Amino acid sequence: MQIVLMRHGKPKIDTRRRLNAAEFGVWVEQYNASGIDTEFPPTQEAVAQASQCAFTVCSNLPRSLESANALGVECIGAYSHVFREMDMPHVEWRFPTLSLQAWLVFFRLAWAIGYSANTESFKSAKARARSCAEQLANLASTHGTVLFVGHGSLNWFVARYLKRMGWLSADKPPKKYWEYSVFYMQET
Repeated sequence: MQIVLMRHGKPKIDTRRRLNAAEFGVWVEQYNASGIDTEFPPTQEAVAQASQCAFTVCSNLPRSLESANALGVECIGAYSHVFREMDMPHVEWRFPTLSLQAWLVFFRLAWAIGYSANTESFKSAKARARSCAEQLANLASTHGTVLFVGHGSLNWFVARYLKRMGWLSADKPPKKYWEYSVFYMQET
C-alpha cells in the first residue's frame, strides 16, 4: 500500500503585494478561488509519480483540482472540503500595511497559539488532518496506491498522522509546488 502526498502547482495570484489586515482577508479568499499558473507545469517526476497511483484525492479548491488535471489524472476518485488547506485567521484592521509574507507568518503563528477569528480553530484543523490521514489510509487499503493532491500545511499534518499510524517514508512532507512524498505500509 502506498500514499503519495503531493503539493498542488503554483497558484495564479500576486504574492508580492503589501496589504493591511482587512486586505489580507480578501487576498486569502482570492487565493482560495485561484487556479494554478500554467507557466509553471508539473515536473516529469511528479507526472510519473501521479501516473502510478490507482486513486486520486483532491480538495475542493481549484488549485488542487487543476493540479490533478495538469498531472494527467483522468479521474479524480474523491474531492471534498475536508481535504482543503488549513485556513488562515484574519481581521478587519486597516493598519498596518505589511508584506503578504509578514501577514502569513503573523496569522499562522497567532492561529497556532489559539487565535482563530473567521476560521476553524487549530485544534479542529488538526482533528480534520487526522481524519484525512485515516481516510487516505482506508483508500490505500482498497485501491493500493493513492495520490493526494493537497496543500502545504495540511500535507504536513497528514504526514505526521500517517507516521503515527505506522506508515513509513524517507521523504519530508512536500513544501514546494509539485513536490511530493511517498508513504508506504509494509504488508504483513
